[in-house]
Amino acid sequence: MMFRLLTFCQLKYLPHGIMFVIAVLSAGCAVVPQPMVEVYLEPVEMGGNTKIHPETGAVTILQKGVAVTIEALDEVEIYQLTDDPRINPYIVVGSRGDVESIYTVFDLTVHNLESSRVLVEESAMLIDKNGAQYANLPYDYFEDLYESVNPSENNAQNQSTYPYYHTYLDVASLEEGQAVVAESLFESGKLFNGAKRRGLIIFERLNVDTTDMRITIPEIVTVNSDGKEEKLKFNFDFRQIVVEK
Repeated sequence: MMFRLLTFCQLKYLPHGIMFVIAVLSAGCAVVPQPMVEVYLEPVEMGGNTKIHPETGAVTILQKGVAVTIEALDEVEIYQLTDDPRINPYIVVGSRGDVESIYTVFDLTVHNLESSRVLVEESAMLIDKNGAQYANLPYDYFEDLYESVNPSENNAQNQSTYPYYHTYLDVASLEEGQAVVAESLFESGKLFNGAKRRGLIIFERLNVDTTDMRITIPEIVTVNSDGKEEKLKFNFDFRQIVVEK
């Protein structure tokens, strides 16, 4: 099974599923990838029990003994999620080494500071200023993308060429890429007193004209020692900035 590689300008118009396959193949460029920040998200001050880290831009909200921290990742940080861009499922590397993220990515941490138990779901929501809303992409979404490739044989020796590219698709890279997804996505679960959980929440990439937005993180329920439950709601406001060239 062979895949003909496309130029970077063509990639921008492909569906996410096809772009995902190309992202897995992205290490064969003629030049070393050079990720640059072209679009980033900055937190919006909300007051109350909210703290913004001055260097990373990570936002932490403390509520009823639960601390939730969320950080928007830019192109450079997404690129650095893997040592090998070939297996990074969240980026596309162009023919000149330019790196573009396929998704809008957040790093999420939930820390149970004092409750007997904290129950955390993995479904999050992004709502932009125009009211359009987007659910985060679950593991099943990425699993379907990998299964759509369905390699029937080991293609490590099969190579295809296209202008600026010389690479190949092999089963090992696909398996490693799928492992990256499985290990990096935020998962639902139960946190006992003192425990924390961290992972990525992934959304379809926002249009560059999207400015203000709100992230509602997964539902959190605290359970006290007497069994009493309480639902907590955490909202984070961000603004998308396009870097001027």
